[in-house]
Amino acid sequence: MAIGKPTANDTMLFASEEGSALSLTLIGAPRARAIDADDRKTLEVVAGQLADACHLERQAAEKQALLGDLERQRSELAALVAQLIQAQEQERQRVALDLHDGAAQLAAGLSYRLQDLAARIGEPHALKPEIDQLAALARRSVADLRAAIADLRPPELDDLGVAAALRTRLDAIDGMEVVADLDAGADRWPASTGIIFYRVAQEAITNALKHAEASRLVVRLFEDGAGQAHLEVIDDGKGIGEARHPEVQGRGARLGIAGMRERLALLGGRFEIGAGVSGGTHVRAAAPLKQETAG
Repeated sequence: MAIGKPTANDTMLFASEEGSALSLTLIGAPRARAIDADDRKTLEVVAGQLADACHLERQAAEKQALLGDLERQRSELAALVAQLIQAQEQERQRVALDLHDGAAQLAAGLSYRLQDLAARIGEPHALKPEIDQLAALARRSVADLRAAIADLRPPELDDLGVAAALRTRLDAIDGMEVVADLDAGADRWPASTGIIFYRVAQEAITNALKHAEASRLVVRLFEDGAGQAHLEVIDDGKGIGEARHPEVQGRGARLGIAGMRERLALLGGRFEIGAGVSGGTHVRAAAPLKQETAG
């Protein structure tokens, strides 16, 4: 038995829904018996099964091609996300350098000049208290600028990783109980994932410090068994959960929440904010860990 395209001498035994035909050609001795009705029914069944098999094989090939296209698109998207994050971080680094070489240097110079002036005029001078106040303001400006520069681009993020950078950030917090449960394995996450999770944590911590009036802060960073990166930031303050108290949020808090959600979206992740078990605010972030593709 041979399978091929139908010819003028062949009998069509099966036609698919798409209109394509499958024919069976029987080759035998000239005196072979003729095909009866039962034979024809059997051949029709065989032809139908063969057509179904061909159709399934074609569907499988098309599905495989679509999966290949989808995987290529995912790789391209991951590369674009990495490039976008890199561009954002480069801009942050440029601003940090500009601040360091410009405003920070000017503020430091002003602080030194005021301190020198206060020392030269001596205690009896009527302007001494005012100059001391100005010198204190200049020193505070220098400290604030240095903190802003560190927040824009902490060196630990490049040198050590997200867990180390977060630990340095948390160690600098005064006047609050801080619990840091940071998996050191996070330092080996892809660079774009580490950067985004650091930025989300940074924003959540800033909200807790500025808006929550909290006395305790818990930060967890870990990876689960399914290849998902996780971040939790929990405080015991008054709460800024958007679902509970949208009316009490300041504009800065709302923008911070929107920024955290947008950053997670770049990684195809999710962001949640709500009330903690014992009050306060509980921020959760999760995203799949993907290998970056160089673009």
